Amino acid sequence: MKQIDGKKVYSVSEANYFAKQTLEQMILWVEGEISSCKKNPNYNFYYLDLKDGKAVLPSIADGYMLEVLGEEINGQKIIAFGNLSLYEPFGKYQFRISRIEIAGEGDLQKKLELLISKLREEGLFEKKHKKEIPRFPKKVCVVTSEGSDAYNDFKRHTIDKFPVIELFTADVRVQGPRSIPSLLKVLPAVDKKGYDAVVITRGGGSIEDLAAFNDEKVARAIFAMKTPTVVAIGHEANESLAEWVADIRASTPTDAAHIVVSAYSSLLSDLENIRYHLSSKANYYFSTNLQRLDHIYFRLEKTKLTFRELPHKLAVLKIQMKRNINILTSIYRQQLKNLDKSLIILSPENTLLRGYSITTDEKGKVLKSVKEIVVGQTIGVKLAVGSLISKVKTKQWQN
Repeated sequence: MKQIDGKKVYSVSEANYFAKQTLEQMILWVEGEISSCKKNPNYNFYYLDLKDGKAVLPSIADGYMLEVLGEEINGQKIIAFGNLSLYEPFGKYQFRISRIEIAGEGDLQKKLELLISKLREEGLFEKKHKKEIPRFPKKVCVVTSEGSDAYNDFKRHTIDKFPVIELFTADVRVQGPRSIPSLLKVLPAVDKKGYDAVVITRGGGSIEDLAAFNDEKVARAIFAMKTPTVVAIGHEANESLAEWVADIRASTPTDAAHIVVSAYSSLLSDLENIRYHLSSKANYYFSTNLQRLDHIYFRLEKTKLTFRELPHKLAVLKIQMKRNINILTSIYRQQLKNLDKSLIILSPENTLLRGYSITTDEKGKVLKSVKEIVVGQTIGVKLAVGSLISKVKTKQWQN
């Protein structure tokens, strides 16, 4: 605090500090319906909005306090004890809860559950009414607030990945008093355009924020559509009547996109696997055949070198063959001379010249033993010069 022209002037942080000190003196019980609940990402406490028919009170509570409420927190009516406080850096006013008691079901949640029971009894949720989305949808219409996070999430996971899809947008109010009339006007018009699929989506919010998608007329309009519908309202924790009557329920806009393009994603994955398989096969084929080509090239180069050396080798072989022929001829000539001498020496004529004779019987058979001759037999004797005929007077033999 400082003095300016006699006035006490406080800074913003000082003003927030004094407000905080004052508010934190206010300890009280508050009754209200939980219209939204969000966990702090870093700590175990939750941001809550408590509401009645006229106002909303921002609140904060430790996580363990909410265990008494079970899994379905939104829409429950509670009595909370705590104190008012102020977050000084932003001047944010809130109710810090230190104790929670269940006061009964919230009016909105109770009405929704009654409506769900009513439509279930009429058969609007039965599987036999659910239509299938075409495997490869080409014309898709998204019914949402154009340019919203939900729209951008859906677009990013559809046409940004698969440009073959034509994405059309039906811009509608998704919250507030004009949302229900907007949806009731747009949905029948969209159904007549001949789209392959219609996706109705928006981001999450409190049960009050999702009121348009829990409206009976909107639910019946979605059920009556001839075009296959996918409804993705909010997050996994949120669930709306529109999702019950839709042909397919998605947890988020991104999940809805994945459902619409699932066949394209699968095909793309298959094509990628085929590309990888063909690439691997091609690499193996070219690698293997390049090795074979290298081997053939090496053999061709070797053959080429062999042919280059062939004339010289032929000349050398010619000289060697001529020399070998001469040597062999000389050897065989000498062998023939030696054989000729042997033949001359061993010939019958030469034997007879040395004083031997050849004895034959009357028929000219050569006699080799005296046993073949009888005394008185006529025999022929051939000599080196001439021959004679004799008569055997006696014979002798030696053992």
